[in-house]
Amino acid sequence: MASAQESPCETTSLEKHLICTICMDPFVDPVTTSCGHSFCKKCLCCNFRYNDMVCPLCKHHLNRTPDVNIVLRSIVEQMKKKAPEKEDDEYTGAPGEVACDICTERTLKAKKSCLVCLASYCSNHLGKHSSTKRLKGHKLVQPVENLDERACLQHGRPLELYSRNKERCICVLCMKEDQEEVVPTEDEWNRKKAKLDNTKKELQDKIKNRKTCKDELNASLKSCEDQLNNEWGDIEAVFTAVIALVEEAYAKALQPLKDRRQVVEKEAKDIEEKLEAEILQLEKTISELDDISALEDHILFLQTYPSLQDLENIKDCPEVELDTSLSFGTMRTTTATMFESIQQELEKLTPTELQRIPTFTEDVRLDPTTAHPCLVLSDDGKEVKDGGEDQEVPDSPERFDMFGSVLGLNGLTSGKSYWEVEVRNKTGWDLGVTRGDANRKGKLSLSPDNGYWVAVHYQDEKYAAMTVPPVRLFLKEKPVKVGVFVDYDEGLVSFYDVTSKSHIYSFTECSFHDKIFPYFSPHVKQDEKNPDPLIISSVKNCEQDMDMS
Repeated sequence: MASAQESPCETTSLEKHLICTICMDPFVDPVTTSCGHSFCKKCLCCNFRYNDMVCPLCKHHLNRTPDVNIVLRSIVEQMKKKAPEKEDDEYTGAPGEVACDICTERTLKAKKSCLVCLASYCSNHLGKHSSTKRLKGHKLVQPVENLDERACLQHGRPLELYSRNKERCICVLCMKEDQEEVVPTEDEWNRKKAKLDNTKKELQDKIKNRKTCKDELNASLKSCEDQLNNEWGDIEAVFTAVIALVEEAYAKALQPLKDRRQVVEKEAKDIEEKLEAEILQLEKTISELDDISALEDHILFLQTYPSLQDLENIKDCPEVELDTSLSFGTMRTTTATMFESIQQELEKLTPTELQRIPTFTEDVRLDPTTAHPCLVLSDDGKEVKDGGEDQEVPDSPERFDMFGSVLGLNGLTSGKSYWEVEVRNKTGWDLGVTRGDANRKGKLSLSPDNGYWVAVHYQDEKYAAMTVPPVRLFLKEKPVKVGVFVDYDEGLVSFYDVTSKSHIYSFTECSFHDKIFPYFSPHVKQDEKNPDPLIISSVKNCEQDMDMS
């Protein structure tokens, strides 16, 4: 007996007659008009709302809205139940899609894959798989594209076990062949998942640590930018003032020229006006002479003939010479005042320098092997003074033998360094740096040419920088504490009065070419009033000193 099932072609043909011609979707509460056409009830009512009560297809006039066609509605509902799977469930071979291994005529997308059966199932066949008792314990996962990788290609069995020695998944028969440390894949999965969780936590901790470092970096950057902005403002204020001073001096230097120009122009104008008046007078006289000369009446000519003596009294044009002499002394005074004012403005940058310099503090200690025999050093290597007489000390090729000097232990070869020395009531001292290969024997010549960059205080109130020749320094007040700053890479050695926060002197473009060492001399055997030691003191932050003051 032939099957009563409808073929797909018959189903498709029938579906065409169950579509509303207004919304083009399957009927919902279908109604049939008196002219025999069918529509969704809602679609027909909407059509009536905007048009007369006529059939949308044949325009046949209708008296009322038809009732729902119960038979037609039942047919639509039955067709919906018999409708094949949605096109969305059909396997297309697109990336990420997995085909159902059970479907034969029309292949659908797999919803799950079984790691025991090593097969993938669509929604229809998955229900049968789940309903069988012996299959309920199988491991179902999201669809897997290549299940062959989940099976032992040698024995054709599922990879249910894990060999820790070989670090790979195996089947039961593989375990029988090789007696190894074998565990179920789920146990190894749990162990390695826990390991991954620990690794993940460690990575999260590292991320947290790096975020903390990033926050610290941003805070440090903010602090640095604030400091740079403050220093920028200080420098900008100083140089704005310097520019104003230069402009003021420039205006003062030009002012005498402007004033002299006005005087000269006025003198020239007065002379020009006088000459023009004389020219007019002479031209008038010439015109009168022409008139007399044209007279043919002898008597009238002689009666009007002018006195030549009066014409001879007209003086020749004097030589024109304007006074353009200027007072250069005034300009020299102006520039000297400008330079002095500029120097005062530039000195305002010294506190800014002293705020920055302490970050390069060097823990300087004295080297006893270089000290002159008459010098006494403290145990901590921070003080040196005149002992009054030579002491018994080991011979050393590095020791000063005539100058009462001593070097620091700190050899400087790069970067920036800073230290401070208390000089207080001393009437004389030497401070600075020297090259390691500089001469230390006999009478020394303290100069950059001989490897010494030194500032000296002598005769109680005199100061000098030991250049070639030496430069006399004039300080407003006697320093109590002197700061020494060295920038090896820039070739710079600067001296500061720490107490008054002022700059003393700087050696620039220094040619070190070797390791350099801090240099000290308390001036020995010269002045009984100079017994106090030179003390290498701890460096305080300049900002803290300013706050305390």
